[in-house]
Amino acid sequence: MDYKSGVCTFCGTGCGNFLKVKDGAVHGVYSMRNHPVSRGRLCVRGWHIHELLMTDQRISSPMIRVDGSLKEVSYDEAVDFMFEKMSKYKEGAAKEVGFLASPRSSNEDIFLFTKLARTVFKTNNITLDSESGHRKSLDVLYKGTGMAGMTGSIAAVSKAKFILVVGSDVTKMNPIIGSEIHKAEMAGAKVVTISSRVSQIARLSTLHLQVNPGSKKVLLAALAKALVAEGHHDMEWLSKKTSGSKEFLESINSLNLTEAENLTGIAYNTIAAVAKDIAGSESAMAFWSTGISGLDQDTVSFIYNLFLLAGKIGGENCGMNPLTGIANLQGGYDMGAAPDLLTGFQSIDDASVVNKFKDAWGVDINSVPGRDIYNLLGDPASGLKALVVADHDEGIIRYKKEIEGLEFVAYIGTYLNPFMDIADVVIPVAGSIENDGTYTNTGRRVQLSRKRVDTFNNVYPGWKLYSSMAAKASMKWDYSSSEDVFKEIASLTPSYSGITYSKLEENFGIQWPCNDRFPAGCESLDAPMNGGVYNFAPVSSEFSVPAAKADYPILLITGQGQHFWHQNNIMKNTYIPRREYRATLLLYPNGYVEICKADADALKVRDKWTVKISSQHGSMNVDVKISEDVKKGTAYIPYFIREMITEFLMEHTQDLQRGEDAIIPIRIEGV
Repeated sequence: MDYKSGVCTFCGTGCGNFLKVKDGAVHGVYSMRNHPVSRGRLCVRGWHIHELLMTDQRISSPMIRVDGSLKEVSYDEAVDFMFEKMSKYKEGAAKEVGFLASPRSSNEDIFLFTKLARTVFKTNNITLDSESGHRKSLDVLYKGTGMAGMTGSIAAVSKAKFILVVGSDVTKMNPIIGSEIHKAEMAGAKVVTISSRVSQIARLSTLHLQVNPGSKKVLLAALAKALVAEGHHDMEWLSKKTSGSKEFLESINSLNLTEAENLTGIAYNTIAAVAKDIAGSESAMAFWSTGISGLDQDTVSFIYNLFLLAGKIGGENCGMNPLTGIANLQGGYDMGAAPDLLTGFQSIDDASVVNKFKDAWGVDINSVPGRDIYNLLGDPASGLKALVVADHDEGIIRYKKEIEGLEFVAYIGTYLNPFMDIADVVIPVAGSIENDGTYTNTGRRVQLSRKRVDTFNNVYPGWKLYSSMAAKASMKWDYSSSEDVFKEIASLTPSYSGITYSKLEENFGIQWPCNDRFPAGCESLDAPMNGGVYNFAPVSSEFSVPAAKADYPILLITGQGQHFWHQNNIMKNTYIPRREYRATLLLYPNGYVEICKADADALKVRDKWTVKISSQHGSMNVDVKISEDVKKGTAYIPYFIREMITEFLMEHTQDLQRGEDAIIPIRIEGV
């Protein structure tokens, strides 16, 4: 029996583990006591990662579509087929071709995926198939501090004296980080949660502010205004260390604090007391989800500005902490999987950066920013004709009909996936423990995951697959391992420039930036990375919340199911999470909508009864779950049923773009 160290690749926490390897297979998983993130713990998903690693739901061979059916072929045939079909877009590739990257791929694979798009197909239509909320959070933090990532450290959470959790149920999305927050609360920290529904982390907090649906931003603005009104800010520090404070203070002047009480449902005395706690605490951290129901950019900006106003950006044990729900979401943006970015959040508008990549790659690249793939799919006049997709999650195909209408679709993935039904060519790639690779967790920790078993059915590792694709375009990529790819990443990416595989093997990962200034990495932000001052984020000065309507008197909020969160395909390949998901379906086979007892009595329905939910855009039948976690006049649905996404919730795309503050007025009727 052999125990090999590994990295859990379920969510963005990046826990360390030991894999029980025997006869070329993984038979179990154990926690790693001295790992700085997980510290001997794993969550229900992490304890069953071996089930995913050894699932038989694998793509075993390249396939091309012939007469409507997929036919197994060799790699050469599949790549030839792909390039033959895509060659006709050569002249208009910049507009007609798109690349949808996967936040589950390693840094090396994502880097090569984007390099293929930019060098071979000359397109910047590149999107990370994931959580739009994370990019919005990174934009706020980068413009404000110069750091496009978490400014704090998971290791310092238990030392913080004040913690604000906005919206997300951290204990479900990132359980290990949730336990760190709970540990801090038990050690005396004040933990305040803001959400419209009572979540598990809310029950564990010191104070829960159950706001009216859609009013988180209003409450955050009210906290900032109360902080100023009560004199808890330091104008001298703000004038010396920040830029834009005057504009921010002007933006919150229009908010009437009495009106804020009515809009949020939170009394001013409570608001003032929390503002005082933030400003007066020795150290303070904020956490929020960047998931599929994450916060919109304006709300994130208010969180950041509130803490900057209180002088809690850059201090010891302080941090602005966006949480990722997918393994390498942070790494995906670090690798430049975006229409306007190159690696390390370097702008494609920067001529010196573009020239650096041109010199390194030996080929001209398009310096005009591309477009987001989902925007292209939603625009009938976009001209998008071909799409290359990597490891897409099954239930989040928001534009299935539009994708089916494209002329050509290529799918590159590890696991069997319904997306294959759309693809014209399917090309398998090695799994996470079948090839060396790095993953960057939500705390900027770059970790090395070593190859532990032989590749399934001689499937190509990413470096070999993408090199073979480049070769079809007469480009010679001199890689013989993932480490060769990482060396190139480090040479082009200032924040990764000091990281090597050998350094990563000596430690449990390194938190970027790692360079001449931070040779051992950087645990947390202590000064603006832009070399100047902290910048306040621009915010809206309009404060309103969704209102119920006569025909639709109940406000619906959405979120994640505990064991099948994110509708992701990999959860289906793990026994225990899948069992818990099915147990939920036994109780609520149509999914469920949470309403309080008072509303259930008014509707004359009971628990598990089926009701019809209607909105201005559609309707669906779903079962009732009576819960006091929601306020009267509100309802909650976790979208873990695929049909909910395709048949109802996706009819509200415009509403859902508001993230966690997305509110849908509905009517509920007994069936």
